[in-house]
Amino acid sequence: MIVWRKATEIRGTFVEYRCLADYAGIITDLKNNKEIPEYSSNVVYFSRSRKRGEVESKLMYSIINKEPKRADHYFIINPEYADDPYTLEYDVDIIVPDTMYEIKVRMGFKVEPKITVYLRQIVEDLVADGKMNLTSSYPSLRKRGIPGNFKFIILHRIFSPSSTCGKTASMLMKCHALIRKISISDEKAMGLDTSNVVVETVPLIINTSDARRIARSENGWTDNGQDLAGK
Repeated sequence: MIVWRKATEIRGTFVEYRCLADYAGIITDLKNNKEIPEYSSNVVYFSRSRKRGEVESKLMYSIINKEPKRADHYFIINPEYADDPYTLEYDVDIIVPDTMYEIKVRMGFKVEPKITVYLRQIVEDLVADGKMNLTSSYPSLRKRGIPGNFKFIILHRIFSPSSTCGKTASMLMKCHALIRKISISDEKAMGLDTSNVVVETVPLIINTSDARRIARSENGWTDNGQDLAGK
């Protein structure tokens, strides 16, 4: 438990956050770019950010850079456990109208974490309030009022070998990875339908010292060295 807590503290130190509002323009352009295949009608991410309006930089990297994920709607869910054991409530911030939503879900420790069920109820409220249109963007489905599909994406930050950190930090990261393998998965812990879940890995780079920079040779190309590629 101590190893897990210490490793989590170190990992948290090197997680970068971004303001969601800064991405409103590119998210709108991504949604409207028909040249990019639609990834899913509705994409759902999870964030552990403690600050409203901010998410992990790797989350935005996943949407925009890793594989551009064009969708009709983006939901970013931030689960939070409340002191009252029976608390079950939510708040919504609309980042981009009818496109991106940040949702804080508060649950007591005696409440079963059925995120899929709660999200469906939240979406029903948004539709009833005229805050979003859930109908599929595909014409053949839209004319029949068929709603779009949902895909949940869970990001796993994997300790990167390109990190430059001490032996202690490196050992803690490896122990963290081992404990995670034998613990309950995030999708099961949040009560997700695993048929709609995609697990993505993103690198976690921990740099506590300056990395050595490769230098250009002053002697130019030579044929004296061993051909590593030919091994």
